[in-house]
Amino acid sequence: MKVIQTLPRINVGGVERGVMDLVKYYRETDLESIVVSGGGKLLDTFQRYGVKHYTLNVYKKSPISILSIPKFRDIILSDSVDIVHARSRVPGWISFFATRNTDTHFVTTAHGLYKTRLSSEVMGWGKFVICPSNVVARHMREKYNVPQEKIIIINRWVDLSVFKFTDYDTRFDNGIIMTMGRLSPSKGYEHLIHAFHKLLRKKPYLKLKIIGGVDKSKQRYFQYLKTLIARYSLTHCVEFTGVASDAHEYLRHASLFVAPSVSDESFGRVIVEAQASGIPVIASNVGGYNEIIKDGFNGLLVEKGDVEGIAHAMNKLLEDKNLARQMISNARNDVVEKYSMERCLDEIKHVYDRVLAETRILVIKLSSLGDLILIIPSLKKIREKYPNGKITLLTSVVYASFFKHCPYIDDVLTVDKDYKNLKSLIQLAQKLRRMSFDYIIDMQNNKFSHILTFLSFPRRSFGFSLRFGRLLTNKIKYDRNMDPLVSQSKILDMLGIESAGECLSMWDIPSSGGYDLPNTKLIGIVMSASKRWASKNWPFDNLFKFLELINKDLYGYKVVLIGDEYSAERASKLENIIYPRPINLCGKTTLTDLPYVISKCSVVISPDTALLHLAQSLNVPTVGLFGPTDPNRHSVKSETLKIFNHKMNCSYCYKPACVLDNQNDCMGKILPQEVFNYIKKILAKD
Repeated sequence: MKVIQTLPRINVGGVERGVMDLVKYYRETDLESIVVSGGGKLLDTFQRYGVKHYTLNVYKKSPISILSIPKFRDIILSDSVDIVHARSRVPGWISFFATRNTDTHFVTTAHGLYKTRLSSEVMGWGKFVICPSNVVARHMREKYNVPQEKIIIINRWVDLSVFKFTDYDTRFDNGIIMTMGRLSPSKGYEHLIHAFHKLLRKKPYLKLKIIGGVDKSKQRYFQYLKTLIARYSLTHCVEFTGVASDAHEYLRHASLFVAPSVSDESFGRVIVEAQASGIPVIASNVGGYNEIIKDGFNGLLVEKGDVEGIAHAMNKLLEDKNLARQMISNARNDVVEKYSMERCLDEIKHVYDRVLAETRILVIKLSSLGDLILIIPSLKKIREKYPNGKITLLTSVVYASFFKHCPYIDDVLTVDKDYKNLKSLIQLAQKLRRMSFDYIIDMQNNKFSHILTFLSFPRRSFGFSLRFGRLLTNKIKYDRNMDPLVSQSKILDMLGIESAGECLSMWDIPSSGGYDLPNTKLIGIVMSASKRWASKNWPFDNLFKFLELINKDLYGYKVVLIGDEYSAERASKLENIIYPRPINLCGKTTLTDLPYVISKCSVVISPDTALLHLAQSLNVPTVGLFGPTDPNRHSVKSETLKIFNHKMNCSYCYKPACVLDNQNDCMGKILPQEVFNYIKKILAKD
């Protein structure tokens, strides 16, 4: 397994030390680490450990940084990289787009509580998002809408071989109070200085060491702290050490560690390192810190900015050596159990294994129900190819319930009727991006679905090149003469999935439904196509004559009328003039129960609509009545399907309403007697 760790620079800092620990820990294993950064002070150290390093412009917060994307992609391809692990925002943007249309997965670690939403969005796009604490995990969920199932909490760790435990008695009399971190107003150092000044009146032998560097942008804050120290005449006992690459050496001598932050912290690595070293810790009661410290058990918590509280806590631990010892013992046990380097790095390796093992696939088929039924064989084949993958179907909310019992998918995402407007498109694309799909299979293949797929930024996308298909990473030419299963198979071929097959199929349906059907043989008649497609309907007179023939010659069979609310009026009219009366289920069946109803029929007669495909999928003998649409394009040939279609000069017009004075001649020419003769022959074999 090859993994790129990418970060802005490799200078001294918590992120850099974490990456260093990781590459050292795994250098003798099958996990090969590569580092991509803007270079820095630790470059020689990385190279000394035999780590391959590439220097790229992945640190400048400037649009010019996008020019590094092709170079990053070249690295990914030339080194056959499996995973890119981004640990900061600029490297995140560059590496995310470099991994698109490759075999390389993208993972992130959200090291901080990001405030700038747009520039930080990419940190939620990792296939998994590693967070060092619950407060960061909550931040990524609530501010960036990262799905909970993608978030994995792995605490930052401490190398116990470096931060070695020293007995408290050897450091107690040193009188050194220590704090560590970058010099920033968020760290609240002025409150510690105020508290230290108060404590110094009782214990004048104490010293305060502030370890950490200062950015150019924080120079004013640094000057403020120095002015405060001078005003209190503390210059002789307060020391700014600057950045310390050997922080463990400083900690070895400290009597007390204080972390006075005034804003939520993503974790508190310096606290864990101090606890590992055997130092009693006082920290602000802020997010991140209060996940590590249990007040009074393994440290003391004070409210942020509470000068009196900090002074009191420091005095308490310096006065009560037994209390300090007990807290140190409890803290050390916690560190060994929760924050050891071996434990945390093994958890990261487990994430990498999951990344490679789990394939996330989105299948887009927004409409119609008939087309959704036609893709069931493809869903089955995708599941067979990826038995452990997570397969999601994106469809209209109207059809979602139909897939309630489908074993080939794990989840259904839905769109409402207004999904094509720009606002809905943008919101849906944002949601799909955060779900981090490896593959999007566009079975809808229209302008909307192609744009949506593109904006969702999957690793790869598949579909036909028609309309906006050029936006897909993998596309083939569409042939209008292909039947639905053949066209789907062409798409699946690009994923290395064998043909969807030559016939429709259906999952095992429940053995009982919600309808009290009579214990007799049933002939199902689908009353109409959708409300929009009146031209597909068999004329009412033909239906009436057909039912008369059944009642006259097919004793022992009962007719059941099937359809939606649009069919209800037509069915009621027919029901009232035919005797014996048919069973009228139009508008009374749910999508979930329709498969059960149709499965109970000995034969189904249907126009070109979804229920024709459903009956065929259930292996029920099916009669298809076609007029304005081409049966070669909209049906799948099989031994159980018989098509009736009388071609005319105006065939196939694809008009929802007949333009010839609404005569529906193409459907009217399908005679009741010819259909009856066929089903009589079929039922004779029943």
